[in-house]
Amino acid sequence: MKTVIIGGIAGGLSAASQIKREDHGAQVVVLEKSGDVSYAACGMPYNLFYKDKPVEDLYAMSLEAIRKERGIDYRLHNEVVTIDPLRKEVTVVDHQLSREYRESYDYLVYATGNQPNRLTLPGFDDADVFYFKTLDDTRLVKSIIYEKSPSNVILIGSGYTNLELVDVLYNMKIKPVILEKSATILPSFAEEIRAKVLEKLEEKGIKLHTNVDITEKQGSVVRTTTRDFEAGMVVVSIGVRPNTALFSSAGGELGVGGAVKVDRFLRTNLPDVFAAGDCAEHYVRQLGRNGYMPLGPVANKQGRLAGSNIVNSNAMKEFYGIDQTAVFKFFDLTVATSGLSERQLQENGANYVKVYVDTSTRGAFPGGGTMRVLLLFEEGTGLLLGGQMIGQDVVAKRLDVLATGIYKQMTVFELAELDLSYSPLYSPVWDPLLIAANKAIKYV
Repeated sequence: MKTVIIGGIAGGLSAASQIKREDHGAQVVVLEKSGDVSYAACGMPYNLFYKDKPVEDLYAMSLEAIRKERGIDYRLHNEVVTIDPLRKEVTVVDHQLSREYRESYDYLVYATGNQPNRLTLPGFDDADVFYFKTLDDTRLVKSIIYEKSPSNVILIGSGYTNLELVDVLYNMKIKPVILEKSATILPSFAEEIRAKVLEKLEEKGIKLHTNVDITEKQGSVVRTTTRDFEAGMVVVSIGVRPNTALFSSAGGELGVGGAVKVDRFLRTNLPDVFAAGDCAEHYVRQLGRNGYMPLGPVANKQGRLAGSNIVNSNAMKEFYGIDQTAVFKFFDLTVATSGLSERQLQENGANYVKVYVDTSTRGAFPGGGTMRVLLLFEEGTGLLLGGQMIGQDVVAKRLDVLATGIYKQMTVFELAELDLSYSPLYSPVWDPLLIAANKAIKYV
């Protein structure tokens, strides 16, 4: 059995590794168009702190280990340009050897990831404009920071990536200014959570400009319909879109958000072709249908399942889905979410109740902080629908407890009964989650 995998970062390497894990004799060819092996993209902003720390430290494993220890034929700088589903072969350009060749397959895994949305306005193809998406982007940004020492940076867009960069660059003494086209930031978060992020921006003296329509970049000046902004460097992060042109041109069907349409087994409409990761749809358990939320853990889980289903084609398993859990750091705050957002609940006409509490994170022990816990639950039953948190100290731990409760379809009554650990070093006697659950019970 021979499997060809297009894309070797998260989903692609996970699929390849799982195939070899379950079938040592399988032939697995990974075709990766970049010069980097699988890496932890979420660590890229924090690599900027360290001038002499190579971005290659973010590799999941070395090319030699992938080839020798896992027995995977992993080819860098090999770009697939066409897929022929009838002949079951792909056409590949080897950019290092400047040659084109064909590679046949029994199974194909499409794991091409996504790409950043780009500004097509004048001046945004300049060398000092970056789309912080790949390791090459990280290399370029580091070179600008340490060679040209910009005093400020214009960050266009206010999603997770740019907010993480705000934190990093501010602490590197580079003044960040955020330009956002929408009326606010973090649209998937409730107002009560978003307000805390805005408070932190104000506390740090970081300028956020919303409802901004950019017209062009001229030299070091970013022009908008209201005013001009001087930029030592520009980072654009205005969302991503799945890399599906290659798949679509081969007759592949697209689904939510233009991602590759997959069934619960991660099969596509093309024969013996699976898809995984940031290029594919993701089944959302609570909605009972596919969505699109490209995150590293999802890509790795889908890749592993796709690989296992290829080996076990007569006993395939369904992808169990996601609960839209995510977390990011913003200065001394952790911002986290799991389950359905308030916006999703409103769009689906759900009868829900929202409560939130502000509480300390520890007992009588130094080093703690405060946090806000927000719960979304079904009116009348108390079924957990979603939750969000923001605060200092051990926020992510509580978020993971909540994510588990959502997965197990717990109610706020059951959440309030959880026997959570207590020590003043880690929690007050009443854990913040329990305080929020007990408040929620009053509103069911």
